[in-house]
Amino acid sequence: MSMLVKLGALASIIYLIKVFIYPYFRPVHSKQKKRNRKYLKERKNQQFNEKFSSFKRSFSKKYVTRLLSNAERIRFQKMIDRLDLSIRPEELRTEQLFYVTCGLVATIVMMTANQLLGYVTAIFIILGWLYPVSEMEKKIEKKNKNIALDFPAFYSMIYYQYSKSVNIYMADVIRDYLPNAQVDMAEELGVMLDNIEYGEEYALKQLKKRVPIHYIIKFCDLMETRLKGYDNISQMVYLKNEVDSYRIRALEDELERRQRTNSRIQLVLIGVLGLYIVVYYLFTVLDAIKMFQ
Repeated sequence: MSMLVKLGALASIIYLIKVFIYPYFRPVHSKQKKRNRKYLKERKNQQFNEKFSSFKRSFSKKYVTRLLSNAERIRFQKMIDRLDLSIRPEELRTEQLFYVTCGLVATIVMMTANQLLGYVTAIFIILGWLYPVSEMEKKIEKKNKNIALDFPAFYSMIYYQYSKSVNIYMADVIRDYLPNAQVDMAEELGVMLDNIEYGEEYALKQLKKRVPIHYIIKFCDLMETRLKGYDNISQMVYLKNEVDSYRIRALEDELERRQRTNSRIQLVLIGVLGLYIVVYYLFTVLDAIKMFQ
């Protein structure tokens, strides 16, 4: 009996050591070390980006405001709103000045080394000025293209729902389609859902402003007309045919692009195979010549 009591006491001591003392001396796993280092690195990068953004914001507010005309400010603000960025138009102009300064410094350095290289490097001054705006324009163009490709499926659901009954709440249709939507389309539909709280007409007008694509503008006009009580199912059918033809053309273009890519890959593989055969027979001939010498 005393033996069992001693074993129970020993087990209790071992358990207490494991619970309270062992964690302080337990070695950290290598994967956990990597995760910790990665987290600390991301934290430092985030802090640096926040400090840099704060500096850029204050610098642009103090010194760059006068270097931006009203037309440019409106244009930049529209691009920023389209991408839902938390920056000001002055910060975009600050980025332009930063890249121009880098290009100018690189040009001066190259000019001291070689005058011809300096003239060639001077093109980076122009590219630095255009780069921030052109990148935003490319992102907007890509976003609009993705939305245009995903819009036919969304409109088909809208059309079939509204062809059955006029008393359809658009928010319900949007919620039904959201799980199948692509990222850019889902983002726009999410914004539209938020705007529907202020009324469907307001949401349609805001969608028309954010995404000025031909089919979406016509869709918003048709939906606004239906909200006023007019039965325009014939116009909806016409738009559906347009949208379906656009989707077919887009699929055909994508198929042709993939076929061209596959053809180029096949040509490269044939070229590599031909080169391999030529090299193989060349070494074979050289070995034969060495044998007869």
